This record gives sequence, structure tokens and C-alpha cells, in this order.
Amino acid sequence: MISMKSALFGIGIVLLLILGSGCLTYVEEPNASTNQTAPDVWGVNDSDVSGGEPVGSMPSECKGNCTGCHGLAHGTQLRNCTGCHDVHDPRGNISSPRLEQFCSQCHPQQFEEFSDHPGGHANLKCVYCHSVHRRSEACTNCHPPHSIESMYDDCLNCHPAHAPQEIEYPATVSDEQCADCHKGASIALAQGNTRHSSLKCTYCHTTHEQIPKCTDCHAPHAQNMTYDDCIGCHPAHNPVDMKFSSDIPREDCAACHKEINSELRGSNTKHNDLNCVYCHPEHRYLPTCESCHGLPHKNVYDVHEDYPDCSQCHIAPHDVHNIVFTRR
Repeated sequence: MISMKSALFGIGIVLLLILGSGCLTYVEEPNASTNQTAPDVWGVNDSDVSGGEPVGSMPSECKGNCTGCHGLAHGTQLRNCTGCHDVHDPRGNISSPRLEQFCSQCHPQQFEEFSDHPGGHANLKCVYCHSVHRRSEACTNCHPPHSIESMYDDCLNCHPAHAPQEIEYPATVSDEQCADCHKGASIALAQGNTRHSSLKCTYCHTTHEQIPKCTDCHAPHAQNMTYDDCIGCHPAHNPVDMKFSSDIPREDCAACHKEINSELRGSNTKHNDLNCVYCHPEHRYLPTCESCHGLPHKNVYDVHEDYPDCSQCHIAPHDVHNIVFTRR
């Protein structure tokens, strides 16, 4: 019989012959995908770059700090990136209170506007209107709108957000939009039915609060007349609805009523001592003689019955001594 030792020796010889022939060598099956370069998930192929991280690809591992990839994006004053940005959602909602002391680093123009135009907005902290970075509160959250149709963009058409009192309206602004704030002027224009009523608001007011001189369009009644002299009688938006104060000088009336003023000055009567407004508190108002004089001739037979109209004798009210007796 073959000993156990001889059997084991024979098996060893057979195994060596098999291994030497390569019969047990593993051969990888061909795969079409292994013959192509797989595209990178960020749109860049490994074959397109010559080492290092592919351009546009995610880093294979984070470098440990934001500035390793982004540098000091907001300047040397803002080094603590994660104080504002979430590492995995850097453009997500950034809470503005954490940025309050640094707003001016990125938004110098807005701070300059506040400095040049102090007002209610300039006294507020940035987070009052911007509780989240890049988000603005609607103006109507604090301010009542000029009309119920007003939207945020309508507000910004005239009011710069950081200097709202510096109103800059576009050339296309309508009279209706002006009327939202200037109702009195709009009503006066509608009621006046003058040439002013046919003009757009921007014809006279090319910029907000800019008031032209009347003499830019109209010849003055007198050479030395100023804007204040004009509006002393003529309301700008309804100039024919004339009103004047009780102390308006006679010379202002004489600018239009030259002949009457000349007649009055040559009359040598008590009327000449009065300002025009004493008898004419409203333009074109003509008082009755009786309102001041009563019936001064009632003791002279029956003169008021024969001559019931004072002008039948006193033919010139501005020169009452010029008397002509007439018949009824």
C-alpha cells in the first residue's frame, strides 16, 4: 500500500503543475465602461485636467477653512465666515442681526445716503428693515400707502429706500400718481378749468418740490414783481380764483387796474385814503354804496326816490365828486 506520506507528496506535485500552467489565473471580463472616461458629476472630465482637483468639481476633502477656497470674500474685517454662513448652505437665509456691525463693509453707498440725508430711516438699525440678509420689508408695513393699489415698486418709483425724502420720479409719472399725495392741488386744477389744467404736473415741476417762477411763462404786471407777489393774488393751480390778504397794498391792484388807480388818486376824496381791498375784499366784488354810506341824502326832499341808484348822480364810484344829474 502507498503510505500517507507518499500520497501527500504526489498531490503537492500535481498542484504545482496546475499553478505553473496558469489554469487558475483570474481574467477580468471586458467592460465597455472601463474603456471610457466617466464624466465628473460637476461636468468636468478627469482627462480635462492635469492633476489636482478638477476645475468645477467638489473638492475631494474640505481644506478646513472657507478662505482656503474663497479667500477673504468680504475683506479683512469679516474673517469669521461661519458667523453668518451655514457651511452646507452658504447662500441660505442669513440672519442680519449677526451682521449688524459689518453692514457698512459691503454696503457703503447705503450708509453714505443715510449720512447725506438724515431722517427717520437713518435713525434705524439695518435689521429693522432687513431681518434676513437680502430681504426687504414692504414699505406699507410701516407707512400707509398713498393708494390701496400702491405696491412696493410703486413706492420705489419716487422714494429711494435709504433717502425716501429725496423724491425722484420718472418722466413717465402720471398726474394721478402725483394726486395720491397732492390731492388739494389736483382738485384745484380740475376745478379751475384754466390753461394750467391742461398741463401735466411735470411740466411745471420737473423735479419734486421744484417750483418755477410764474414769470418764466407769464409777463409780470410790474417789473419788480416776485413769485410771492404773484401767488399773493393768484393760486398757482387755479390762478383765476383770485384771493388776497386784507393788507395787500394798493400798488399791487394798480398793476392791473391802472386807469382806476389814476382816477382815484386824482379824485381828492376819502376813497383815495383807502386800500382797494377795503371795498373789494374779493376779486370782482362790487359793494353797494349803501353798505357804507346808507342813505346820506334822505333829508334832502325825496332825492333817493327820484334817484334810487347812486350812480345816476355819482357816475364815477372812484371819483364820487364827479356828479352828473340825470333823469330816470
